Amino acid sequence: MSDVEIYKVAYEFNRWQYTSGDEDLYIQPDTYRAVPISRSNVELSSDETGASFTVSFPLDTEFLELFRVSPPSGLVTLLCEKFDVQLNQSTEIVFKGRIVNVAWAEDHAEVTCESSSQAIRRMGLRRHYQYGCPHMLFGGECRVDREQFVTIGTATNLTSVGFEVIEAIGKDDGYFAGGYVEYFHSELQTTERIAVAESVKSTGQITLFSFPIGLTPGAEVRLYAGCDRTLQTCATRFNNAENYGGMPFIPTKDPFSGDPLY
Repeated sequence: MSDVEIYKVAYEFNRWQYTSGDEDLYIQPDTYRAVPISRSNVELSSDETGASFTVSFPLDTEFLELFRVSPPSGLVTLLCEKFDVQLNQSTEIVFKGRIVNVAWAEDHAEVTCESSSQAIRRMGLRRHYQYGCPHMLFGGECRVDREQFVTIGTATNLTSVGFEVIEAIGKDDGYFAGGYVEYFHSELQTTERIAVAESVKSTGQITLFSFPIGLTPGAEVRLYAGCDRTLQTCATRFNNAENYGGMPFIPTKDPFSGDPLY
């Protein structure tokens, strides 16, 4: 009996397969490329509700390009299984989860993963009293239809931090700040989304929070209006004051300051 480990990495409909064996392994209908892989043991969290897993891959491993500049906008999953070559079947699932970080060393990359159950059990955001709106823009509680606030154009003059869109000229300065751009990755054929940091009315310059990997000059982009979480913007830009989630009228004067005229 000869066991090897096989690894499947997935990002949307893109798939990469690897094996820790000495030779490539064909498991219908896929070929698993043999690469020098080492891994840690699966480490359970203190309350045993989740687990972490670290795998070392060579620097030329294909899927690592997703993390070369900045993490992709979507979920990247990893499945590690033990495979019996003689029986031609998987015998054990070692780990299944998502990639949360890639650390670059001189001759390899350390890929850190967390289990699916750990992500599910993680404490979600709690709502507090606050001036700004906590709702996700265009989300279920915001209720604004994003397709009513999209600008479709062509990306030109690409830089490391953004690009220009002629169709965005005339929109108020900062109109897209806090929103995001959506585009089609030229190689992976995936839809990518990156948050917008700033936009300029006179030139249509769009500044992003990270490099737009996979965006090519002349490609179509979809720009969605941003929100600064204030009641004024919610009302004037989106006509959505009735769904505003912040508390803009919280008193600013401290009732315990000792002032008798509170």
